[in-house]
Amino acid sequence: MKQFLFLLAVCLTLPASAQPIDRAAVVARHQVRNTGLNPESALTVGNGDFAVTVDVTGLQSLERIYYDNGLPLETRNTWSWHSFPNPENLRFEDTLAPVPFHGRQILYPIHQNTPAGRYYRENPQPMPLGQFQFTLHGEVLRSEDIAGINQTLDLWNGIVTSRLTVRGQPLEVTTAAHGSAAVLAVQARSPLIASGELQVRVRFPYAYRTAVAHKPPFIWEQPERHRSSLTQVAPGHARIAREADGTRYDTELRWSTPAELVSASTPQLAAPHDYRLRATSGDTIAFTAAFADAEHPAPNETVASTLASSKQAWANYWTKGGMVDLGAATDPRAKEIERRTIQSLYLMRVNYAGSFPPAETGLQHLSWFGKHNSEVYVFHAAQFYQWGHVDLLEKGLAWYLGQLPKGIAQAKSEGFDGVRWPKMSGLDGRPTPGGINPYIIWNQPNPIYLAELVYRAKPTKETLARYGDLVAESAKFLASFAHRDPATGVYHLGPPLKNVSESTSVELVRNPTFEVAFWYWGLQVAQQWRQRLGLAPEPKWADVIKHLAPLPQQDGRYLEIEGIRDLFGPGKRGAPSSMLLALGYLPATPKIDIETARRTFHAVHAQRGDDGGWVSWQMGQGALTAARLGEPERAVAILGKTAAAARFMPSGYSRRPRDPEGAVAYLPTNAAYLMAMGLMAGGWDGAPKGLTPGFPKDGAWNVRAEGLLPLP
Repeated sequence: MKQFLFLLAVCLTLPASAQPIDRAAVVARHQVRNTGLNPESALTVGNGDFAVTVDVTGLQSLERIYYDNGLPLETRNTWSWHSFPNPENLRFEDTLAPVPFHGRQILYPIHQNTPAGRYYRENPQPMPLGQFQFTLHGEVLRSEDIAGINQTLDLWNGIVTSRLTVRGQPLEVTTAAHGSAAVLAVQARSPLIASGELQVRVRFPYAYRTAVAHKPPFIWEQPERHRSSLTQVAPGHARIAREADGTRYDTELRWSTPAELVSASTPQLAAPHDYRLRATSGDTIAFTAAFADAEHPAPNETVASTLASSKQAWANYWTKGGMVDLGAATDPRAKEIERRTIQSLYLMRVNYAGSFPPAETGLQHLSWFGKHNSEVYVFHAAQFYQWGHVDLLEKGLAWYLGQLPKGIAQAKSEGFDGVRWPKMSGLDGRPTPGGINPYIIWNQPNPIYLAELVYRAKPTKETLARYGDLVAESAKFLASFAHRDPATGVYHLGPPLKNVSESTSVELVRNPTFEVAFWYWGLQVAQQWRQRLGLAPEPKWADVIKHLAPLPQQDGRYLEIEGIRDLFGPGKRGAPSSMLLALGYLPATPKIDIETARRTFHAVHAQRGDDGGWVSWQMGQGALTAARLGEPERAVAILGKTAAAARFMPSGYSRRPRDPEGAVAYLPTNAAYLMAMGLMAGGWDGAPKGLTPGFPKDGAWNVRAEGLLPLP
């Protein structure tokens, strides 16, 4: 603890001669500006539990262009979920099949491609909320109608300002999300509004077309399957009640300028889910749209109060957390690395600072049916700790506390002690059927990791009391899952397993390097929690720690999986990298040999080459390992990659290389990037002395950092 407090003091205290970082100036350097129509530069505003993505009109007018060519335009929250009807009464039990596990059978939901498997894989899924568009003469605005685009996302305030011309007439739009509530604020001004030619369209889709797993489109063509009802209409206010297959929510519209809301339905045109907000006088429409249900009442917000809330929330985020300033660095890669960092900080609060950890594309668009993928969540959450936002880490971790009883019951049903966390689940915490999901295990120690980060920031009795059961039950499962060979006394992991890369048959995966290292570290930390709570060490945990299988090696380098040999050699390309997480994401432990880890990193790096082999979330992964090995130049080289597959789009999102047209906003990339930058700038236990220990000391990297917390 003394070492941690010393490192914390180093990170938080600047030399007497130094001035605090001008945070507003650093953030302003990377505000997003659009001067043309670029579907890869859609802009998202939000607060972690609610988000809206808009196009160059400041609304969602050009839906199809953006969906087809870049980032979808969606309105989402974390708590509105929908399930399609189940007329065949399909049962979750029908997805289960017995799987041999060391002399016994475990029921896993592996029947993915059966009717029940498909139904419970797709359901529930998040509910798409209302869409907001401009119409011109009653028709949705088209790309050929607009010109003179000058749009800015002010990252410091979370506000989008869009200036353009429509058929030669000026239009200025301000768009923002409330700092904490599910409220959108829009203010639009144009002579076309005064003439009545330009109006705001509000319409509602039925659901997502979930037959498309990643980036599913909306279902517009089944109006009879859902209801939109004007349940309250008053001057300046209207409530639209929404219902689809048992999902209910309200859209509360409030406007402060002279206007009226009318239904687009006519005797000739049946459009029961389509409304128009039109000015009755003046050239401005200013309105808020709040989304509410029985547990989330709609606050009475105006445009002014919503804008003020956005400004206050973002000011708190930027000023109270960590910050880095690479403005004085002379290395040509520094500007892009800083841009990726600042924009990623923005996107992580927008997409992951909520009460339910969403899928890997966050709230920007649907993927994996919107379900929480718990294995990569640790990257999304750990960076909140590093960058001084432990409260946001705890907000998501609270979901785990709520799911603890279900996870304990799940472990018991499978014959294990402790808690088994679902790999992929919706808000309800139910496991999702799949051929991979039940076999993933590197999600199981994650709550221990995250609880330990909270304790490092808040080493109090209250922290121990709040997360003690979470840590203990997770550790019980780790010890119970490890299988002891009675002949040797060695504890093994698997088979059957799927390791991080998910590329090897479950029957062949035994003792994967990272998972074994994570088991060792997680049980060690759990023992430390027992000591902090005044409890004696748990004998079973101690036995597993002592006799856990060694990390598999060949020719002085770590293998990804025991028995899967010959990863490296002449002519081989694209070596796996998950074994590097054992020293990078994880700290050094007695389980790992530093020089073997170094040889492994060099072999992976050489085999991937300098042509963009480090892409997606592996950029952060590789940089974490390089920094911990004391090779900062390689760390910045990885973070500065500019190959096509390593590209960050103008608004900070990054496509998933394996699915660039599906997962177009792949946020594990941003999260792992921030984790690496946080480590390089904020340090880690045992890091070299001095500030920013993960950056080269060659004179070209004059990096300033403040407010960062070191990793273990």
